[in-house]
Amino acid sequence: MANQSTALASKRSASPTVDELIADPARANQLGTVFVPDLLIEISSRVAALKTLEGALLSFMLSRQDAEGSQRQTKDLVTAPELAKLWGVPETWVRDQARMGRLPHVRLGHYVRFRPEEVERFLSRRASQAT
Repeated sequence: MANQSTALASKRSASPTVDELIADPARANQLGTVFVPDLLIEISSRVAALKTLEGALLSFMLSRQDAEGSQRQTKDLVTAPELAKLWGVPETWVRDQARMGRLPHVRLGHYVRFRPEEVERFLSRRASQAT
């Protein structure tokens, strides 16, 4: 009986952390099923915290845009690099969010364009939902 609890304790201590799995996702294939529930709970907790942080950052961006009084042509479509520059975020974030359907965009063949006013409304709603 003591050997079983010692073996279980050593298995638990051998579990990689979420950060280690993020750095090397291939390690997930080597996990024992006993570790998965705790790791999923930690991931879920981090996702919630990241969503809250994202909402706060989006809210900050929106208030900054309003305070600076930036004027844009609302009928113009902009590219991902232009939108990224307008909002002060990485272009990869803009492209990733559009690809995942989380950012409103217009597809023109293989080109992706954005209406700044639609993105602003979307980000406003998202920021208010996260707080």
